[in-house]
Amino acid sequence: MRRTYSMVNLVVFATAVAGGGCSKSEIAHGQTIRGPVDSEVQGEGRTAVLLWEVLSGSPEYLYKFGDGTVANGQFSITLPSEPPADAINSFGLGIAFVAVLPAGQTIADGKLAVDPFTPDNMAGISTRYSVIWRAQTLSLPSTAPVDFWPLSFPEGYACGACTPKPDGGSFEAFAPTSCDHVQITTYDIDQMCNWT
Repeated sequence: MRRTYSMVNLVVFATAVAGGGCSKSEIAHGQTIRGPVDSEVQGEGRTAVLLWEVLSGSPEYLYKFGDGTVANGQFSITLPSEPPADAINSFGLGIAFVAVLPAGQTIADGKLAVDPFTPDNMAGISTRYSVIWRAQTLSLPSTAPVDFWPLSFPEGYACGACTPKPDGGSFEAFAPTSCDHVQITTYDIDQMCNWT
């Protein structure tokens, strides 16, 4: 099954909750994040990549930026420099899932022409965790609440855990978490964090 995208509506998904910070959520480019990989996802010659969801315009797309390895039950990605502008949503927030590619497969940096969310293209993904990039200034609607979830993240890179929908809300959100908690599981569209 494929991931289904919808247009970002900041006014609608501004009902999200703020998360409690974790001292290890903030990271800098050049640092390495590591996390567990489920046994079904492990395999010889597999690699990890960062797939950024850019949903603030039309058409929506994925942008690949960031490479890593999978070995000994863990993935490891050294964060590159600041993400390119094309990897960031127009309001100043970048959200990347860590994906594990089958052995022998690679993805070039840039906008993806092929949907990677298929069993043939992807061995696993961080369905409930993400790498977050926050610009120095966010372009948020005036109706956004003071506890709007992007504001709980520091400027630059951090890691986020998917949080439940608030009562009556339509979308999930991300809250800061330790990058050690980022976990790769088999791809299941129903488990993907529905942040928009």
